[in-house]
Amino acid sequence: MNLRCIFLVLLASSITLQAAPDANVKTLRLQDAIEQKIIVLSSVKYLAYQSLQICLKNVHKRKDIKVHFSPGLQFASKDTSEQDQIILQKRTLLVKAGRSLSPTFVSYCTQANYRSPKKGSLFGLKENAQGKLFALAGFLSTIKDSKYTAQHAVWTVTNNHDLKGLHHDDLKTALKIQKFVADLTQKPLPKYTIRYKDGRESQVAFTGEAILIYGQHEYILTEDAVVTCQIFNEAGEMVQQVFKDMAQKGGKVRFSFKLKALDLPKGKYVSKVFIDGKTFQEEWVES
Repeated sequence: MNLRCIFLVLLASSITLQAAPDANVKTLRLQDAIEQKIIVLSSVKYLAYQSLQICLKNVHKRKDIKVHFSPGLQFASKDTSEQDQIILQKRTLLVKAGRSLSPTFVSYCTQANYRSPKKGSLFGLKENAQGKLFALAGFLSTIKDSKYTAQHAVWTVTNNHDLKGLHHDDLKTALKIQKFVADLTQKPLPKYTIRYKDGRESQVAFTGEAILIYGQHEYILTEDAVVTCQIFNEAGEMVQQVFKDMAQKGGKVRFSFKLKALDLPKGKYVSKVFIDGKTFQEEWVES
């Protein structure tokens, strides 16, 4: 064997030896990595609205480790007046030997009647979600772009809220989440949904203040008609016009209405469909 061949063999062996450790890096759940004293949680800090930073360090001097974060991971606030947090994401991150890592996660509050965490609030690891909350976390980890809906879904389990808060701008996504939560909690599907005002930092998280209420009319016309839709309060005063004198073809008709509720008094409102000046159908909502 000439020198060139010997050099290539040694080079290949060196590359193999360097690559081998990465191929054999162990993956552990965060809790297991902590219990085995490989990972230390330096801090868990609330950075901003629905943003939790988890600072961890691999204290092993020679071994890299992959840390798995599973849906349903929970963190307890050091301030007992603030809400605990739950993670709904599934992630696996490599932490090099002797190095630190500070990933951020979207987090959700689990106690609607407690205060929202303030920037810089500190948390500690607590027991994983169990039962219905665990099942919900696993389901929501598969849904993208649903931060508002996911938060209210969590509260249907942790605070026994109804399903009216499960609004999503994409109707298919909304129906998918509503169906799962209804089956999970044995609560009725909502006839309308509400976009609630978010609680401010250090204030009670669930305000109960409706910003928008989304309802739906569905009916059958035996012939073409000119239709008007208006929304009224309980006193019979019109508060919003949805549309006026719209031509609709005969057959099955379905359309959504949106009540701007933020500046209206709390109470019941009715959306009415008029044909030839007479009430043809009505749908009630409550802010």
